[in-house]
Amino acid sequence: MHKFASLKVTCGLLVAFLLLTFWGVLGQAAAGNEGVAAATERFFGSYFVWTMGVVPLPAIKSLAVVGTLHLIASMMYRMPRVFSRDASGRLVPSGWRNLGLYGMHIALLVLLVGSLVGSEFRQEFNGFRAVPAVGELADVKTPQKITYYTVDDSLNTSAVEVGEGYPYFTFYKGQVDMMGVKVDLYTATYDPFHFVPYVFMILFLLSVAFHYVANVRGSRGSRSGTNVAKALPLFLIAMGGFVCVPSAQANQMILVGENYRPFDSFARGVLDDFSGRVTYKCRQTDSCQGKISASEVVEKIGAGSADAAEYRLFKVLRADVQNALNIPESERYVSYNQLKKYRNELEVYASRNDDHPATAEMKRLLSNVLLFESIQRGDFKKADATPEQIKTFKAEVFYNHANFALIAFIFAFLGCVLAAVNSLFKKRALDIAANFASAAVTVTLAVAFALRLYITHSPPLSSLYEIVLLVALLLEAFEFGAFLFCKKRTFSLIIPVTAMATMLLFFAKFVLEPGDLFQPIPAVLNSSVFLTIHVFTIALGYVGMILSGVVAHIALARSDSTLPEHQPIKKLLYATLVFGGVFTIIGTLLGGVWADFAWGRFWGFDPKECGALFVILWSMLALHLRGARLISERSFALLNCFNVMITFLCWFGINLLGVGLHSYGFQNGTVLWLTAFCLVDVVIIGLIAKFCPSVKR
Repeated sequence: MHKFASLKVTCGLLVAFLLLTFWGVLGQAAAGNEGVAAATERFFGSYFVWTMGVVPLPAIKSLAVVGTLHLIASMMYRMPRVFSRDASGRLVPSGWRNLGLYGMHIALLVLLVGSLVGSEFRQEFNGFRAVPAVGELADVKTPQKITYYTVDDSLNTSAVEVGEGYPYFTFYKGQVDMMGVKVDLYTATYDPFHFVPYVFMILFLLSVAFHYVANVRGSRGSRSGTNVAKALPLFLIAMGGFVCVPSAQANQMILVGENYRPFDSFARGVLDDFSGRVTYKCRQTDSCQGKISASEVVEKIGAGSADAAEYRLFKVLRADVQNALNIPESERYVSYNQLKKYRNELEVYASRNDDHPATAEMKRLLSNVLLFESIQRGDFKKADATPEQIKTFKAEVFYNHANFALIAFIFAFLGCVLAAVNSLFKKRALDIAANFASAAVTVTLAVAFALRLYITHSPPLSSLYEIVLLVALLLEAFEFGAFLFCKKRTFSLIIPVTAMATMLLFFAKFVLEPGDLFQPIPAVLNSSVFLTIHVFTIALGYVGMILSGVVAHIALARSDSTLPEHQPIKKLLYATLVFGGVFTIIGTLLGGVWADFAWGRFWGFDPKECGALFVILWSMLALHLRGARLISERSFALLNCFNVMITFLCWFGINLLGVGLHSYGFQNGTVLWLTAFCLVDVVIIGLIAKFCPSVKR
């Protein structure tokens, strides 16, 4: 039993959970949205995964059983004692500082045992309620009853009774049209162990807090305060470069769906759909000159201008589509009049029901042609904004033209260059300039977020674009904070940190940034304050993981980690990894609370949830390998070099699968940049590992 309590077993279990999570997500992606539920049940809802129909491999429940037994054995035989017996045989406290450690393990036991037992009692039902036509409810005082069927009853042959209130949880899924009748859809769950994740979360977080206070803060002693008299300039010069927008543009609004939008934002979104740009560069054959704004282009389209029909507004993204439409390969941009000639071909190709990329491009082009024609017909009605709306619309139009992401990118790139030059010349002035460039990025993005909050009246953390900006802000704030408060700062860290922020800002500006910067928030993302807390917290966790990966590259490059001057980088690597792992756990738990409010369940092994779980398992594996001394400091650094790559794959890459409840985060172009980054990072890690070998003493 002592051997079963070993940290080696812990690491083995973590590896097994990692492999199963990775395999399960691949299975979900292969199954698609239609089969994702079955794939989730196969990998994460059973005891064994049957491969080739005959070979049983452990699934999540088997690993949970083994993990439960291992946790019990660890607390009995491996962990330090909280109480011991004195000479008279009485129990006396001997290690109260370890109570937090025990609390974390007990919380994990509650989660594993509660989930296993709860899965045996949990039942799911599908509910249906017909919506009467208008006028049919005139004499009806009570709404129609919801009819429920078990999820296994696919033909809905045997209705079942479902209770109200705990332990039943009902969730409204929406409305569909079934053979001409509108039907409300519901799901109901009988789950007497619904409280288990909340008990785990409360007990785990309290134990982490206690462990931190008793073992980390308590061991540091008192420290003198740091003089923070250094001034932080606001870099108002950057604001001077913003384009001043005439207020008249903000007085007009347009109805898009059910939302009123400033005409400027609507026009930018239209032109971005057409060509991926927010301005049109006139050609020699056009009637215009230079560059014209999206508003001018859409104004001309709405006025029925013959010139607008000749503007080459539509970008064709695939060469095979150009060939199919007889468009010369040299002409990537075509006009409405050119596409109108091939209207029939577009409709035929777009009617295909397949997943071929050429079909998707045909559908996109046809959709843009229809949008052009709807603007020509005047389907989008203009209206004058109210005085209250004008204030918000003015701020939105200003934001559209201020280009905060580009300004932040320029400052971040400048800071990275200055830091690189300083590594050669070692000048204090260069170091100050590089760090104040980081401050400029922080201030610029902080102003951008404040404006977005004012304009949308909701926390600006609902899209991948905004979250990437937040992570870049936190990275630059970390660097400038280190400049202000850390007396023994690791100067070599500023180059990779600012380079990472520069890359993220480039990605946000040139890949993720939409034409309409304030598209309406999907209802699923605007459901609870827990979403904002979850996104911000997990962003902190991902920043910690990215920082630990950056620090690991530097630590791996150090030829001899035993030298005293290399000790701070080792401590920083460990600290950033712990920070990243803990805040990713907290953010994931808060995400579970939000999911319970929004979707009716705390955790469902959705692919994006599995991505966060993978990051947590990876960080825990690295920490346990280090704690068990199963790997050297150099191997620990090498393992953590992959933190950035893994974080990006689990953050961005999961969205590329297009399955699950989080598939709304997909962004075109992400796959190319993500693949390129991973390849470059693997090459860099390989070169560092090869040419910076550890010195043997």
